[in-house]
Amino acid sequence: MNSRKVAIIGIFGALAFLLTFIEFPIIPLLPFLKFDPSDCMVFVVTLIYGFLPGFFTLLIKNFLFIFRSGEGGLIGILMNILTGTTFIFILTTLKKLKINIWVTYILGCIMTGVVAFLLNFYVAIPIYTNLPTSQFVQNIGLSIQTFFYLVLLFNFIKFFANSVISHIIVKKTRIENFIKEKVQ
Repeated sequence: MNSRKVAIIGIFGALAFLLTFIEFPIIPLLPFLKFDPSDCMVFVVTLIYGFLPGFFTLLIKNFLFIFRSGEGGLIGILMNILTGTTFIFILTTLKKLKINIWVTYILGCIMTGVVAFLLNFYVAIPIYTNLPTSQFVQNIGLSIQTFFYLVLLFNFIKFFANSVISHIIVKKTRIENFIKEKVQ
C-alpha cells in the first residue's frame, strides 16, 4: 500500500468519525439503534480501493469513536465493526462477480441485517442488559419475530442510506479521479 493510499484511508477514517456526531434513532421502539452517516465514508473507500482499505477505514473510525463512545460503548463499537465488515465484504464480493450495484446494496443490507440480529440476540443484548434477549424483548413489549423485523429494518435503512450516499459521492463527483490520481 503506497503512502497516498494510507493517507486517504486515514483522512476518510477521520471524516467518518466526524460523521458519527450526526446520530439519531430511527425506530422509536429500539432507541439504542442509532443511524449515523459515517459508514458512507467507509463505503466510498471500499468502492474505490476494495475490501482491505475499506476495512482499515472502518477500524480507524471505530478506534477514534472509542474516545467519544457514549451509550453503546465498546459493545456498540464491536457491533459496528462486525456489521460494517459484513457489509463491505458482501459489497466487494458481489461487485467482483459483476452483480448490479443496486442489487448488491440490497443483498448486502439484508444479509447485514440478519448478521446484526444474530449479534444482537446472542452477544450485544445479553452483555449490555445482563438479561437473556428473550426477556429483554419481552420487557420492551415485543415478540422475537417483531424484534427481528425491526433490527432487519433498521439495518436495511442504515446501510442502504449509507450506500446511496456513498454511491452518489463516487459516481456523481470527481472524487474517484482525485483519489486515484498520481502525485507528480
